[in-house]
Amino acid sequence: MKLYMSYTSPYARKVRVFVRELDLEDAVDEVPVDPLADPDELISVNPVSKIPALITDDGTAVHDSRVILAYLASLKDAGDLYPAPGDPKRWAAMTLAAHIDAILDAAVAWRMETLRQPGERSIYWQGRWRGKIERALDALPAMLAAAPAYRSYAEMLSVIALEYIDYRHPVLDWKRTRPELTKLHDEWASRSSMVETQFPPA
Repeated sequence: MKLYMSYTSPYARKVRVFVRELDLEDAVDEVPVDPLADPDELISVNPVSKIPALITDDGTAVHDSRVILAYLASLKDAGDLYPAPGDPKRWAAMTLAAHIDAILDAAVAWRMETLRQPGERSIYWQGRWRGKIERALDALPAMLAAAPAYRSYAEMLSVIALEYIDYRHPVLDWKRTRPELTKLHDEWASRSSMVETQFPPA
């Protein structure tokens, strides 16, 4: 399989961590691309030039990190790392995952706003995205504690989101007032899947 990705993309990192957690590294070749440059090789897989995008062994194109995780989980028993089809508890797990994805969506949108020319940046929207992230992080510990199943799945996604915030928005300093999330982060940060996929220096 071939995975089109970027080392700075939190969505691609979700897939890269998952690949390592499932011991699928030998089955997946990582191909770094710049989606903003609209490379032909990426567009041929995903016409909107978004990453991550996966080409399976039979040539099928699979894109969007959520869809790719589901595909990879169909190849091996993912255990607590991915909600099993047919399990009624999967809906709560998928909803929690959507909450964490919303954190990433806001963090990425905020990051893209900071890349605009100084006179074009919107203070209003940066404040909106920051507020969304703050509220979502405040709610996250209780949501994780209440998760009926697939806690590892939610924890993995949470730590990736937390590290992306550190990477692009250190001003949030989320560790200062959120000891539960700090403890969770520290429990996962030393895993080889996390160490091997760390974001590059900013």
